[in-house]
Amino acid sequence: MHELQVAFAALIASPSQQALFERAGSVESVLAQLRLLWRLHGWGDARLIQTLEQLSKEAAVPATALLAGGWLPHRYEARTRSIQWCLPDGPATEPFHDEYISRCLQRRLLNQFIRPRTPLAELCAASAPRRWGHRPAGFIFHLSRCGSTLVSGSLSELDSTLVLSEPPVFTELLLDTSLDRAQKREGIAGLVSAITVAVPGRHDLVVKWNAWDIFQWELLQDLYPEVPSLMLVRDPVEILASHHRQAGRHMSGDPSLAGASPVFCCGRSSQPFVSMLDHRMRVLQALMEQMRGLHESQGVPVLHYSQLGAGAMEQIARRFGLHASEAARQRIAVRLSQHAKALDQRFSPDGQDKAAVFGAGDRQDIEARLGPLHAQLLQCAQPLMDAEALHAA
Repeated sequence: MHELQVAFAALIASPSQQALFERAGSVESVLAQLRLLWRLHGWGDARLIQTLEQLSKEAAVPATALLAGGWLPHRYEARTRSIQWCLPDGPATEPFHDEYISRCLQRRLLNQFIRPRTPLAELCAASAPRRWGHRPAGFIFHLSRCGSTLVSGSLSELDSTLVLSEPPVFTELLLDTSLDRAQKREGIAGLVSAITVAVPGRHDLVVKWNAWDIFQWELLQDLYPEVPSLMLVRDPVEILASHHRQAGRHMSGDPSLAGASPVFCCGRSSQPFVSMLDHRMRVLQALMEQMRGLHESQGVPVLHYSQLGAGAMEQIARRFGLHASEAARQRIAVRLSQHAKALDQRFSPDGQDKAAVFGAGDRQDIEARLGPLHAQLLQCAQPLMDAEALHAA
């Protein structure tokens, strides 16, 4: 088994060995190539697959080998404080990062058999020497259902970007209540360093955070004080209507988010449960108040859903220091015509449909409670024509 562990580690660290499997068009051909590479000529498929599973769980592969081999950290397991890795399949262009990871796992056949793990602490130690050379290009914060997926998708069409749209590996690490602030800082920095070098030629990392990650602003700002950010907002009636149809994690009463902010503690004595709509209004109010505070105290730019178009995408790219070639502009134009979360569908404005979801009473309650905040955020939103102000903020 020791010889196999050595061979397993060598494969992980060697892009040239991995390239041998790129021509494999089936599971059978991958296994045949492994038998040839490792000289396991008498092994059947079942035995080889079982051994690969055992090696993935038990082999102590150094994080340095994974970094050298171009592997991508994609999952954090809080119970073991470990990171799971996969081989990337080019840059991410899917609406959400978990969809991209699914593509990597399906199309890079080696990922179906080899899924190495490393302790989080080991990743942090391995990436520390080069960590500060990998500053992200920009951060996107949002209220949810307000165009952030359109923005991140458009930026993914640029030639130099690697866009992470709500990456689960960041989400679960930040929500791990067993980690202290310093450990979360080190973990995010280690992940950023590893991800930035995983896809050659895509050195400009843009992160679209979850809506609730706005409450992690202090930690992220402390870690990356020079990374430009922006915040996206929308009419609260339309946001809540979208969650009424299909609730996002932070609007579902999920108790695992309580570590991000007390507002997610649905049914506490200090904020008793009245209705799901009341809870969602309370969550949205907290998000909007946090954004207003960040704009007022630190000048973080605000963009409204109604402003998002080709001009806004160019402004955002400039703010993040990104160049849009003519070919990239054409790809962005196509992206703007598509449904942001279902690229095989054309975009169709749905503001009126969303406004009709609630009855008059609920709509009045939403507007009375959140309308003034929305009006203040609208005033914060940078005019589209004022491109230099957005770039300089």
